[in-house]
Amino acid sequence: MYRRLILGLVSTFAIFFLWAGSASASTNYDKLLPVAKKYIGVPYKYGGTTASGFDCSGYINVVYKELGINLPRTTKGIATAGTYIERDNLRVGDLVIFNTFGSGPSHAGIYIGNDEFIHSSSSKGVTISSLNDPYYWKNKYIGARRVLSFDLGVGEFRDINSDHWVQPIVNELAKEELVLGYENSYYKPQDNITRAEVAAMLAEAFDLKVNNRSGNFPDVNSNHWAVGVVNAVYQEGIFQGNDSNHFRPSDALTRGQMAAIISRAFDLGAPASAVEFSDVSADHWAYNDVQKLAGSRITVGFPDGSFKPEEHVTRSQFAAFLYRAMK
Repeated sequence: MYRRLILGLVSTFAIFFLWAGSASASTNYDKLLPVAKKYIGVPYKYGGTTASGFDCSGYINVVYKELGINLPRTTKGIATAGTYIERDNLRVGDLVIFNTFGSGPSHAGIYIGNDEFIHSSSSKGVTISSLNDPYYWKNKYIGARRVLSFDLGVGEFRDINSDHWVQPIVNELAKEELVLGYENSYYKPQDNITRAEVAAMLAEAFDLKVNNRSGNFPDVNSNHWAVGVVNAVYQEGIFQGNDSNHFRPSDALTRGQMAAIISRAFDLGAPASAVEFSDVSADHWAYNDVQKLAGSRITVGFPDGSFKPEEHVTRSQFAAFLYRAMK
């Protein structure tokens, strides 16, 4: 079952000025959870820094390096990186530090929301644990560091002000950890959204298992940041490849493709009566899916009566479609 959203229009404004690691100006933080979770199940290996086996700091280094961020190699080094964060202010991507033996930092993980963190455990390998685990982790926690550059609070973005039509929608999706945005608190609402980015959002929304790193598509190999989410949505029947079995992860999603994906993901039914769109005739490949979206009031089309099925979907538009489907 996908997450349910409760629309709230009140935002808490808190501005942070933080160390941004070595990330580039276009680092997309929405890749963090797909990258971190694709390694679930990889065994623990002392000194390990590859997908054949990780130690805790080796795992963190690999995840953040895929985002273009370089961190100290050791747990003690990680425990001094970035900016100290109080536990009450934790947000996705913060590094949580533990003292499991001795008198200093000896273990670390990545906070993923809902009081959970992902880490390479010596007993289970890469796994998800609770910070509130009364039998172990709760008493071992000693602090957190922020190495991602969040200049604003959760759900607040520099390029979406309070008057922007998508602001309350993106704010709610961010609170659900479905979007993190880009570094320095940018969302880029007018950028086209890619097929891989949509796969990531849907996999997170439906809480799918995303640790299958098999190369089901020749253009999404086991090292691709989105391999786990791509495999997950493909196996669920939400996404399909093309005739040559390519997924085209970097292609911008079209509105027709979006209609098909949303109708499959949420198992939408046909409307009681057809909704007319001037550019989607009954013999159009996406006709049935567009009808399902219209019948569910997820789309009303454009003021001129068109749907524009070949037009690309922006990040703000897809956020709106996803939000409406999840309500």
